[in-house]
Amino acid sequence: MDVVENSILARLKIADRLPTPKGVALEVINLTQREDVSNHEIARMVSVDPALSARVLKAANVLLSNPSRPVATISDAVTVLGARALRQLVLGIALIVDYRNGPCKQFDYQYFWAHSLLTGIAAKHLVARARLAVPEEIFVLGLLGNIGRLALATAYPDEYGKLMARAQEMPLDELHRQEQDALGCDEAELSGAILADMGFPKVFQALAHDYLLPENSKMVEGSREWRLLHLLHVASQLADACLAKPDERGRLVAKLRFAAARVAVEGDQLVEIGDACIHDWLDWLELLNMKMVHIPPFGEMLSQSEVPDVAVDVPDWIDVGRDHYKMRVLVVEDDRAMLVLLEAMLKAAGHEVLTSRNGVEAMQVVEAKRPQLVITGWNLPVMDGVTLCRKLRESPERRDVYVFILTAKETADSLVEAFEAGADDYLVKPVSQRVFFARLRAAQRVVQLQEELAYDREQLLRFSRDLAASNERLQRLALTDALTELPNRRSAVERIEQEWALARRGERMLSCMMVDIDHFKSINDKLGHQAGDDVLKNVAQALRHSARTQDLVCRYGGEEFVVICPDTDLKAAVQCAERLRQKVTELSHPGRGANFSLTISVGVAERRLDMASVDVLLARADACLYAAKAAGRNRVVADK
Repeated sequence: MDVVENSILARLKIADRLPTPKGVALEVINLTQREDVSNHEIARMVSVDPALSARVLKAANVLLSNPSRPVATISDAVTVLGARALRQLVLGIALIVDYRNGPCKQFDYQYFWAHSLLTGIAAKHLVARARLAVPEEIFVLGLLGNIGRLALATAYPDEYGKLMARAQEMPLDELHRQEQDALGCDEAELSGAILADMGFPKVFQALAHDYLLPENSKMVEGSREWRLLHLLHVASQLADACLAKPDERGRLVAKLRFAAARVAVEGDQLVEIGDACIHDWLDWLELLNMKMVHIPPFGEMLSQSEVPDVAVDVPDWIDVGRDHYKMRVLVVEDDRAMLVLLEAMLKAAGHEVLTSRNGVEAMQVVEAKRPQLVITGWNLPVMDGVTLCRKLRESPERRDVYVFILTAKETADSLVEAFEAGADDYLVKPVSQRVFFARLRAAQRVVQLQEELAYDREQLLRFSRDLAASNERLQRLALTDALTELPNRRSAVERIEQEWALARRGERMLSCMMVDIDHFKSINDKLGHQAGDDVLKNVAQALRHSARTQDLVCRYGGEEFVVICPDTDLKAAVQCAERLRQKVTELSHPGRGANFSLTISVGVAERRLDMASVDVLLARADACLYAAKAAGRNRVVADK
C-alpha cells in the first residue's frame, strides 16, 4: 500500500481526481480529526448544512435501530455514535451524494453504491451478531471497502471503461491483474490506500484490501481479523445475491451459504440477517433518494438453492469448523431428480459418490467398492431399501456400513420397520439440505470412528508383530558374536549357568572346554587383521560343525572359545576335544604366497560336587588351557 500511496494516490490527489468529500462534509471530517474538538463544535458544524444534518439524523436512526429512543438532534448523534463513527458516516454519505454519477460510461455508479450500501448493512448485522467490532464503524468499512474501484472509474474514465467492457465474466483476481497492467495498481490496493489517507485504522485498511479475495489473505485463520475478513466477504456475497439477475441468483445464493457457514451463520440465522439487511437497505435508498430496487424475501432466495437444477452447484463444503473426512457413499435411488440432488450435495461435501438404481445393483457395488455409507430409497425396483438393509446386516463384512433410508412417510410403523431392518438413520422426502448435512455429519463421525478403530487395531497388531520381531532380532544380536556368528560370551555365561542349575537339580553331568588358537597374534602381525578375522571365522565354523548336537560352541573373547557339554563326563568331553583339535589342524588357510595351517590348545574340566559355582568350573577349564599352552600347545589337557 505504501507504493500506491507514494505514486498513483499522490498523483490523483494532486490532480484533484480522487473521490473526496466537499464543503461542510469535508469541514466536519477535518474537525473530527482534531483531539481538542468538543462534541458541541462537531454538532454545530454538521448543522451548517441542513441537508447533511437531515441525512445524518436519519442514518443514525437506521444504524442504531432503536425505535424506543430515536436520535433527535445532531448532538445526540455525535454523543451516541462517537466522533470517529460520525466522521466515517459523514464521509460515506458525502461520497454517495457527490459521486452517484460520474464520467465513466461503462461504470454503473448506481449499482456500485447500491451494492456498497447493502454490503455495509450486511457487515453491520453480521458483526453485531458476532460481537467482533463496533457495528456502525463496520458499516462504513463495508460501504467504502471497495472505494478503489470508484476511484479508478473516476480518475481514469476512458481506460477503466475499456477494462469494464471486457470484465463482465472475468474472475476478480484476473481483473486485478489487468488493472495493474493498465493503470499501475488494482482496486484493492487503492481501496486500502484511500482508507489510510482518510484516517481509517490499519486493520480496516487490510480488510478493505483482502475481503473480496479472502483466500489470498495472510491473516491468521481463527483470529479476530480473519473472522472480520470473512464476515465482510459474506456481506459482499449477500449483496451479490440480492442484486443479481433472477437466473443467476441461485448460484450466488449457494456460494453465499457456503461462505456464511464458514463464519457460523446458517439457515434461519442467515434468513433473519438477510431480511433485516433488505429492510434497512430500502430505508437507506429512500434516505439518499436512490432508485428503489425490488428484492424478494431472503428466505425465498435461499430456497432457490435447494431446487434440483440449482442444487447441482451447491457449496463445496457445509461443515463449518470441523475437520473434513472423505467417505465413500453409495446412493441407491430410482428417482433421477433425487439421485442427482443427493449426488450433488454429497460431492459438494467432499465425498466420493457411487450410484445405483436398485437394491440388486447396490449389493454388487457394495461387494466391489466397499462403501462406508449407503443412502437408499425405500421403494426400489427389484429389491427395496428395507430388504437391502437386511442383506447388508446379514454379512459380517458389511454389517458396519452406515445406512440412511429415504422415506416419503414418517409413521411410527415404517420407522420401526426401518430400524429393525438395521437402518442407522432415516431422511424424510423432500430432503432438506440443512437436515441432510446435519445427519451426514453424524454419520461421518460414526464412520470415522469405525475406520479409526479398525486402523488402530491393525496398527496395534502390526506394532505387536514388529515389536516381537525387533525384540527377537535384538535378543539375537545381544547374544551373538558379529564376526563368527557364534553365541557370544554373554550367551555362554547364561547357558552354562542354566546347565549348571539343571545338573545340580537332576544330579547330571556337565563338562566344558576352553579353546584357544595357538600363535594367533603372529597371524595378525604378519598377515594383518583381516586375515586374523578370516582365521577366527574358519575355526569357529570348524568347531561348530565338529561339535556334537547337544554341545554349544561360543566365542568367549579374542581367539578364545568355550564349548559347553551337557550330560557329558570328563572322559567323553576329552574325546570331543580331541576331535575338535584334529578338525582344526586339518584346516588350510590362505596366506601370502602359500596356504598355512594352525593348531588349537584345549582345556577340559568336569563339574564336581565340591565346586561352589559355575565360575569354579570355568576357572578349572581355563587353568587346563594354560597347562596345554605351557606343555607345548596343540594338545588337550583335562582336569585331574
